[in-house]
Amino acid sequence: MKEIIESLNLPKQILDKTEKFMSKLLGPSIKEYGELFADKVRFKRLNNQVKIFNKTRELLDKNGLEPRELNLKTLIPLLEKSSIEEDEQLQDKWANLIANIATSPESGLEPKLIYTLSSLSFLEAKILDFIYKTYLINRKKRFDQNLERKWNKWNQETDVPLNWVIILFRTVKDKFELSEEFTKIYIDNLESLGLIRFEEPEIEIDNGYPSGAVDGDSVDIELDISASYNTSDNFYLTNYGNYFIKQCATK
Repeated sequence: MKEIIESLNLPKQILDKTEKFMSKLLGPSIKEYGELFADKVRFKRLNNQVKIFNKTRELLDKNGLEPRELNLKTLIPLLEKSSIEEDEQLQDKWANLIANIATSPESGLEPKLIYTLSSLSFLEAKILDFIYKTYLINRKKRFDQNLERKWNKWNQETDVPLNWVIILFRTVKDKFELSEEFTKIYIDNLESLGLIRFEEPEIEIDNGYPSGAVDGDSVDIELDISASYNTSDNFYLTNYGNYFIKQCATK
């Protein structure tokens, strides 16, 4: 039990008090409790890992694919992060990600993909799925509008630039019935992970009216210039966000 308490990484004074409290509370059974607690955690993590790997195996068998051996830089964080995921839908995403990583040439992005998925809550993952579905719908609208013009610059839907397909903040807020505050918190986290980027702010410049005074041969001009900086809560998928979503999708 002492090892578990020390692993909490708290100040020594607090750790000592906690250990004494638990010793008094549990008495002689504290050692047994510590071993049981550790065993239960190990069992739950192993159970999660087995479920995810079984899903991965089924995906690969279905597609007739064989996995490649993963290097330690990918394998260690993958085992650590995926084993603590208990949500069924997120476990599906882990299985998809592992299947894609294990059957694709090494890209160097594997540790980042693993970190990103481990950083998503269940709701954030659902929001990201909704964003991608909305993106596909809006991208098709953009492409169809472009077809109506005489000069067609896109040959297929995938040619439409990501930053040309804007997702409205309010669509996420309304879809998940979230408050303004929590919508911003979830969207900000997706942005911090590099999955989305906020729409470029608009800058409006007012030159005003110049005024001058003539004194002999010299002319003094004063310009009244003001600028307004309009930020937006609307956003678009980044290249990494698009790639990450596809890596977590069924192969």
